[in-house]
Amino acid sequence: MTRAENSHKTMMALIKPGASKMVKYFGWKPPPKNVFKLNNDGACKKMNMAAAGGLIRNANGNWIAGFCANIGISSITSAELWGLFYGLDLAWKLGIRSLLVEVDSKCIIDLLADTSNSPNNFSSMIQSIRRLINREWHVCIGHIYREANFAADFLANLAIRQPLGFHFLHNPPSGVVNYLFHDMYGNAFPRFVSA
Repeated sequence: MTRAENSHKTMMALIKPGASKMVKYFGWKPPPKNVFKLNNDGACKKMNMAAAGGLIRNANGNWIAGFCANIGISSITSAELWGLFYGLDLAWKLGIRSLLVEVDSKCIIDLLADTSNSPNNFSSMIQSIRRLINREWHVCIGHIYREANFAADFLANLAIRQPLGFHFLHNPPSGVVNYLFHDMYGNAFPRFVSA
């Protein structure tokens, strides 16, 4: 039995009869030709140590660049926003002008979509991200499930163990390579979703 089949069998055993949940499979999908994809994530561990990580790949799933950033003491929402900011800024500086962005935080999507301009703890960061998005390029931001964002999750967790600040990653760290291969080969992972 393959690992995916075993995971599916285990998850199916957890569903109570009559429950309105089902198992679906999610995995990273490459962007269209001539478009790049940024996946980013935030992490917040004990003592509220927060970090962010992200990576940019092309239509073949090849690593273009990545980053990890130790933010220090902060919230998970702040970490997710810093990850998005750093990722967009990096893509712009690399000369990328057509970018799909995927985040696994629905909260971040909602904060960016809120045009009421009501003040909140993240207003200045959201304005900075919007200024980046509104430059002369094509950016599309969407939500994905965590199961399609394992590589960025790895980088965010790696960042917690790094010195404070932003760290550019020209090459993928060895620990993320396995996730990159899973993504390139189209592997999908199970998740409970509403039926």
